Amino acid sequence: MPLIKSVPTFLWLLLVYVFARYAVVDLDMPSFDMNHIVWARDELFFLTTKDIFLIVGVVFLYIEIYKAATGGAEAVPETIFSFMVAVSYLTIFLIWDKAHNATFFIIMLMSFLDAIGGFVISNYAARKDISVG
Repeated sequence: MPLIKSVPTFLWLLLVYVFARYAVVDLDMPSFDMNHIVWARDELFFLTTKDIFLIVGVVFLYIEIYKAATGGAEAVPETIFSFMVAVSYLTIFLIWDKAHNATFFIIMLMSFLDAIGGFVISNYAARKDISVG
């Protein structure tokens, strides 16, 4: 099974986050300046780095739920690995001072939702396959 498919996408997000914080990236720094777009109101609109992390986290959550729904022989090991990644998020959140922010906390919750959702979806699919009550 290919490495990119078997590794939870939240692990990649965790590695990028840790690398960015070690590289002293300011999470409040505007990443995309969208002031040149005409908006309905005359307000400034820009996406910060932490917004980009949250957007990527939502996309990764969709990918992980889709992977869990498709099932297959790799569903159980991937679910276990997703739980290990979620526990890694929790450990880093509790220990590392640069991870004590709302952005990391929300991404950590997404990772736990991925792990629990993968377990529930796999369990439901298995029940449906063997038609247990």
